[in-house]
Amino acid sequence: MTHSLHREGTLDSLERDYALFIYPARGFNYKGSGPKVRRIMELLYLKAPSNMIVSTLRRNLYSGVRPEEVLESIQDGARIYCVFNTREKLKEALSGVKKLDEGISVVVSGLSDRVRGIAAEIGLNPHTINLSLGIHGRTDRLPPPDIRQFTTMCGHGMIAPALVRDVIRRIKKGRLNLWDGSIILAAPCTCGIYNPNRSQEMLQELVPLYTFHRW
Repeated sequence: MTHSLHREGTLDSLERDYALFIYPARGFNYKGSGPKVRRIMELLYLKAPSNMIVSTLRRNLYSGVRPEEVLESIQDGARIYCVFNTREKLKEALSGVKKLDEGISVVVSGLSDRVRGIAAEIGLNPHTINLSLGIHGRTDRLPPPDIRQFTTMCGHGMIAPALVRDVIRRIKKGRLNLWDGSIILAAPCTCGIYNPNRSQEMLQELVPLYTFHRW
């Protein structure tokens, strides 16, 4: 899943950001995958992901949807997208998926040495590794890095830089708290891998530094 490879930020911040995908494949394990994906989803709920979505019901953990509704929506071919904010949670989730042994593809995105270390600890050997080669072209037209660390957490680019700036402005004026601001930023992300826990930390660091004349 290359759309999760381009997350930006400091190494310290990215240490708390791991995306996990569960993907049935047409022609291999698509037919009859619904019950298997449902069992994996039940497991992942117990591992306290920072955010999660299933492709059959694209509503994240903060949309008010009940777990029962999510599980009932799962059919053959359903895909799970989620994100964890600690390596320990990711390790527990991967260990649980390994024990279930449902035969469904698992993809993890994060700092490559951290992910490979976790895999080695639980006896997994990744067969494919994709790396981001960075941004090329008219980089002068991009928002600054402090804004991109938010926008790149949505793999489909649904978090607008203007929304990030608006949330920062509202927090700075005392109209919004850090967590609610993070949930507002997570809402447009239909791939379910925007990490509001990491976002809250980044806002806490960034808001005091921002001045309105920069906008």
